[in-house]
Amino acid sequence: YRHSQPPSAVAGGHKYPPPFYARRDKDGRMVLNEDLDVPRNPVVLRALNQARKVLNALVREYGAPHEVRIEMARDLSRPLDERRQIEREQQEYRERNEKNRAMFVEHFGREPKGAEFEKWRLYREQQGKCAYSVEPIDIGRLLEEGYVEIDHALPYSRSFDDSKNNKVLVHAKENRDKGNRTPYEYLGGAEDSERWQRFVAFVESNKAYRQAKRSRLLRKNFGEDEAKEFRERNLNDTRYICRFFKNYVEQHLKLSNDSESERCVVVSGQLTAFLRARWGLLKIRDESDRHHALDAAVVAACTHGMVKRLSDYSRRRELEQVRAGFVDMETGEIVAPAAFARLERDFPKPWPDFRYELETRLKEDDPVKLRAAMKELGTYPEAALNTLRPLFVSRAPQRRNGGAAHKDTVYGQPQRLKVQGSVTQRVPLASLTLKDLDHLIDPHRNEKLYAAIRTRLQAHGGKGERAFPPHDPLRKPDRDGNPTGPIVRTVTMVIDKLSGVPVRGGIAKNDAMLRVDVFKKDRKFHLVPVYVHHRVKGLPNRAIVAFKDEEAWTLIDDSFGFCFSLYPNDLVRVTLKKGSLLGYYAGCDRSGGTISLLPHDRDKRIGADGLIRGVGVKMAVSVEKLHVDILGNIYPAPPEVRRGLA
Repeated sequence: YRHSQPPSAVAGGHKYPPPFYARRDKDGRMVLNEDLDVPRNPVVLRALNQARKVLNALVREYGAPHEVRIEMARDLSRPLDERRQIEREQQEYRERNEKNRAMFVEHFGREPKGAEFEKWRLYREQQGKCAYSVEPIDIGRLLEEGYVEIDHALPYSRSFDDSKNNKVLVHAKENRDKGNRTPYEYLGGAEDSERWQRFVAFVESNKAYRQAKRSRLLRKNFGEDEAKEFRERNLNDTRYICRFFKNYVEQHLKLSNDSESERCVVVSGQLTAFLRARWGLLKIRDESDRHHALDAAVVAACTHGMVKRLSDYSRRRELEQVRAGFVDMETGEIVAPAAFARLERDFPKPWPDFRYELETRLKEDDPVKLRAAMKELGTYPEAALNTLRPLFVSRAPQRRNGGAAHKDTVYGQPQRLKVQGSVTQRVPLASLTLKDLDHLIDPHRNEKLYAAIRTRLQAHGGKGERAFPPHDPLRKPDRDGNPTGPIVRTVTMVIDKLSGVPVRGGIAKNDAMLRVDVFKKDRKFHLVPVYVHHRVKGLPNRAIVAFKDEEAWTLIDDSFGFCFSLYPNDLVRVTLKKGSLLGYYAGCDRSGGTISLLPHDRDKRIGADGLIRGVGVKMAVSVEKLHVDILGNIYPAPPEVRRGLA
């Protein structure tokens, strides 16, 4: 995104708020604008950058705003003692940072660069020891490249937690060995190993660790459900985001000349919900993403006076009482007329027909019907009616080039199986079904064992978890068929075909597909999937042939024309003989050679739970890539050349 701020600021502010990035370093990475004190949390930074893009696009389209309102999905108002406690903690943190910085300068004779101060701060916090091994860190090598590294205790990919409470300083080898595990998983916490006990003792005795950090370091349960909850909590930490963005807008954006507002109005999620109900608006989250536009309109219609009045209601615990004044959504009856009269005065409707206009703008997808409905209101000028169009949700494409090259599981591939491309995998007996027995390796060498497995499965309805419970293990039969041998818990199964990445003499499945490259020849479209491992191997040159092995796919040569690359959330229109489909690219099925499309608003009534699967493109009349700007305007995508992944 190229920022289009004019070279000089206008008096009293800027026409456009300035970018968060100042420049790129020698490696091409973006360097943050130090003048803005931008937060380093990547999740927060992404949210702020998207908000800034939306604001700049609105200013370009409509001019300087009269007021700016931001929704904050947090508590409406904090008690005074809690606000003072937060201020005290912030002041203590600033003083501690200044002291640490002075000590760094005294020890190294210069100011810290980049991550050096973070390493120094963690070194002191951890009493000069590696957080995991609890072995001393050589201070003389602290700034040496590759000696120590900053790690996320709860892996970032699983937690999205980039806070200081989740960061530790460790020897580089410990970081590599830990990988994508928690300290409890890495140090053998489940077995109460000696390493884990030593780690726990160090964490619990370190007075420099705050309780929030201790809880992360010593966390035991962090399965998929817990990780999902943790990620959602971090992604929704909007209080911090809103506070920064409010100050950013107030300091850098010039409002319109006729505006009497001096600052942003921050609206809580509680007030938004209150006003939705007060104005008779129904929010249905599960239907589509359009409810976000509903909230945006409510936030825009909220005044600073409403914020203060509801805050007063909350402080005096009157909110539950005034809720009785809502209009019953089903009957239209006004409940508690006295309370309703009070609400009419304090929280009036923004204008007549507000509810009808908003709901029509949200739901009507036919531009002709939409313009006719708005014309009846008598409030739209003719010029505005002519440019009116239905709502279209804009999504940011996910154009990443990194990530894991393959899945963690490595499947064995003995030399005798390489010819047919088969692989092996060890599977627990408890996961077997009767159908699986036909795929076990070397049946002629394991006849008695496999017969015993079949007998057990048949006796328990073909269900492995019942046939092989932990308290009744299966023992390998001897030559006479007696179960006197060692306990058998797993067997080796042959998987006929598996495409992927060669790893340590075996095969690992490809990780997530980065993009799909679209080629055309003789009026047919061809799809070439691109994965992370192609950064090393080079771009692939084979296009999918449905239900064929990769070796039998179509070889792409100079006779094929490159059309474009599709990344997740790129808008694409596929025109078929029976009609056309418009949606955001959501993935490619390499077995069938089809793509999946996401309706722009994720309407759950379209396709299978909001996803249109199995869209065939090979024989399509046309496949077009489109560009959607921040405000939802759609344009043809510019011509592309095929690019590598470097």
